[in-house]
Amino acid sequence: MIAEKKTWPTIGKRGDGRWFIDCGVIGGKRRLYTRSTKAAAGLLAEQIRRRETKIGRDSAKLTQDNLHDAVRALGLLGDSGHSLTDAAAFILEHGAGEGAQVTVEELYEAYLQNRIDANRAKKTIDDIRNRLGRFAADLGDHLAHEITKKVLEDWMRTQPGGAVSKGNIRRHLSGLFNFALKRDNIRANPASGLTTPTVRHDRRPPVLSVSGARALMDAAAEHEPAMLPHLTLALFCGIRPSECRRLDWSAIDWERQEVFVGAKESKTGNERYVKLQANALEWLLPHRQNHGIIHYSRIEFQSAREKSGIQWGHDILRHSFGSYALGAFRDAGDVAEQMGHGSSTQMLFQHYRRAVREADAVKFWEIRPIERRTAIRIAS
Repeated sequence: MIAEKKTWPTIGKRGDGRWFIDCGVIGGKRRLYTRSTKAAAGLLAEQIRRRETKIGRDSAKLTQDNLHDAVRALGLLGDSGHSLTDAAAFILEHGAGEGAQVTVEELYEAYLQNRIDANRAKKTIDDIRNRLGRFAADLGDHLAHEITKKVLEDWMRTQPGGAVSKGNIRRHLSGLFNFALKRDNIRANPASGLTTPTVRHDRRPPVLSVSGARALMDAAAEHEPAMLPHLTLALFCGIRPSECRRLDWSAIDWERQEVFVGAKESKTGNERYVKLQANALEWLLPHRQNHGIIHYSRIEFQSAREKSGIQWGHDILRHSFGSYALGAFRDAGDVAEQMGHGSSTQMLFQHYRRAVREADAVKFWEIRPIERRTAIRIAS
């Protein structure tokens, strides 16, 4: 092995014909490189020489405080195998942004106002206030960039609810810290690594029996008749409760026998038409108005439920509509569209449908006001 030059770095030719570049020990490690040609070895040697010369010039500019800081930092790193360069790169990637002094409480308030200004639905705003409000109350004094994935995981374990609730919390946290990321309050979103809870759909959706549906409508007719239009639209049209509370009587087309759920009333912002079956028309006609918001009262709604004596379940009116409409009419695409799911039937089968017998489905769509039932029995 013959050395070509004595200047640093040393260049020489190996026995196998390749050329080496020996830089000696740099940063505690031996630096030895090889190239296939003398020209390539010379080029690399010149690049290393220039780089190290620049480093030498820059190091001469370091103050005594800089040197002491470097010594302390190296002491902290110890035998970790990481360098000061590794530490600096990590800080730049995961550390605070320019707006790093914002607290979690301040971030929450700014995010909430941003969602309000973006005209998000009231239900969404209320959900943010409920879930992120608790987060801000518990960790509001912390700086946003100090929140880590572990901090979020520890906090989420203290929160009530099952997989669905925890999934909603994770979604809102992700939105909050994405907002912080855009505002340069943080360098990375700590919620992005949170595990999404698995929601097991092994529980059958609650559905009213035919007798239960009849009992509910009869109880409302006797004790809370003003609630009948709302219950009719929810039970026999599958319109969401929140949508029913926003509907105006003018949305009902009596000639075409359909209800128009506009973008302002729709939960998804997508308008749709919903068919009025014959029995739904009979429940609605005695209360018909040309305009005005369709009546709703939480107290009267609760009263009708209690007077009927039925066992209640979450979203049971909408579940009942989806199940009995599919059981009687056998058109999943049409039912899904009327429920506001668009052309996809996945949501219908996964969340809003339970198998019911066709005979029961037929009876469901024959539930009519007592006067009409009496008239039918007399006529027969």
